[in-house]
Amino acid sequence: MNIDGLESFLAVVSNKSISKASKALHITQPTLSTRIRKLEEELDFVLLTRSWDGIELTEEGYFFLPYAIELLGELQDASFALTGDNKISYQLLSKINAGKDEFRIGINIWLAPVFNHIIIPYMRENFPHIRFKFITRPTNVLKKLLEYGSIQFSIHYENLAKTPFLCEPLLQDKFVILCHKEDVPILDGKLANANKLDKKLIVFEHAALTNNLEKISSLLGLLQAKEYQMVDDVQNMLSFIESGYGYTALPRSILYHMSEQRMTNIAIMPIDDLDLTASVALEYQANNRFQDAISGLTNELKRFVQVMYKEKELSE
Repeated sequence: MNIDGLESFLAVVSNKSISKASKALHITQPTLSTRIRKLEEELDFVLLTRSWDGIELTEEGYFFLPYAIELLGELQDASFALTGDNKISYQLLSKINAGKDEFRIGINIWLAPVFNHIIIPYMRENFPHIRFKFITRPTNVLKKLLEYGSIQFSIHYENLAKTPFLCEPLLQDKFVILCHKEDVPILDGKLANANKLDKKLIVFEHAALTNNLEKISSLLGLLQAKEYQMVDDVQNMLSFIESGYGYTALPRSILYHMSEQRMTNIAIMPIDDLDLTASVALEYQANNRFQDAISGLTNELKRFVQVMYKEKELSE
């Protein structure tokens, strides 16, 4: 990703002017325009348009804005941690060599609460001499971290991105309906009945799922919802459903994100008219120095999904 382009894009949005943004960044207007154009070419969509009222964000620009802010913020945080005058640099760098001996387990953000409570006690009991660490990121990032050798083991939703590593299927995470309990008789387990509800489809827009589930388009196509409500946080999504504002369909692992208090007004039902699943996979490099731990952990996770995971019942 073009960092200069990100900075330039955010500067224009903040200042609402090319000239003011270029002055703020201490660069010429042509340089600023070139940076933004290169960013748009990389993204393959237009971020900004000019009008009589000045610079305006396109729909794609509005959608991309929070990602740009978050990405640039993370890069700046990383830079400060390594170079800032706050002793963090020394503390981090002093641990790099020790980190090489860590067993680093990558796990999709959405799946962390599903499997972490199995992994931690298993590692402590069976491999107490191995230091281990969780890296929680979306699938695409985890696959890159495997490629760069930054993690040795990954648990993620499978997607179209191919890697040369060993990949084993772990779970078919079936989609379920989430709705207010008053809507259960109307839906009757069928997404096709959603058009009988005068409510919005809550679309969970988060990298933890959206860069993994290519089948989501078939779900949206079936529903043909007239109105959507985009959310990027699990608790916000549950609040919309709990209040009766809308409904959604998500992998069954959503159960591990919900407290008993949340279940008071929310119903979770199997989908009778659509067989949609999200494939969860384990991925790792062959001949890894943590091979014993990987093999044991793989067997333990498979045992969990065959027995314990299935016992977590849906709400009545």
